[in-house]
Amino acid sequence: MEEAPDQVKTRDEIRSSFFEIFNHMERLVNYLIRKRRDEAGWLGILVGILVWFFGVIGVVIVNFLTDNYATKYFIEHPGSNLIYFGFLLALSLPIGLITYFYAKKRYTEEYIPWKDTLNGLKKTVAENKTKDTSIIETTLQLMDQTNAWFLDVMQYKSEEALTYGLVAFLITAFISANSPIGVPIALLIGVIIWLYFRYEKRKETAQQIQTFKAWRKKFEEGKNYFLKNVIDGRA
Repeated sequence: MEEAPDQVKTRDEIRSSFFEIFNHMERLVNYLIRKRRDEAGWLGILVGILVWFFGVIGVVIVNFLTDNYATKYFIEHPGSNLIYFGFLLALSLPIGLITYFYAKKRYTEEYIPWKDTLNGLKKTVAENKTKDTSIIETTLQLMDQTNAWFLDVMQYKSEEALTYGLVAFLITAFISANSPIGVPIALLIGVIIWLYFRYEKRKETAQQIQTFKAWRKKFEEGKNYFLKNVIDGRA
């Protein structure tokens, strides 16, 4: 039996609602994964620098405790300093990389299952294999999780605004380093940039939240029709 035009239209609207929600959630989870990977990258760099730093501090401590023994050794053995610092570099790089890959896995593991679930739902709807009421339940679970993600997004947006303010302060302070009022001006500009971008980032996130709520409302209004179609299709 052929579907009526209004039924086809409603079904297409429901599928469109699915994709709107899925695409928004995909952008959101990709943003969070990217931020987590950035954090892992900075952690790897920090660990690599710390390995180098403690290697150098070790030389300073040896000099302090043994009347500059390390420095004398380097002087008496030309090239030994290059070997030592080369060893520190060779040690810091793999340790930094290992830290990065380990942290990346740990930082993103909470998002990967949700991303896989989302990809599965998108494939199911794209192939029009929605003859299962579980798709509604899974989608609603993803929506609830997305609401929790918005808190993380808000935090990252605030950090981005703070970073812009700090960069503006440093650049302005460097340019006006010779001016007696250079630092106060740089501080003022940094604060203005920070407040401006904090406002813009919060406004942007608030708009995303409102859009997502509107999509969720539209989805929940159409889910009863979706379920009715599934049940009728099984009859």
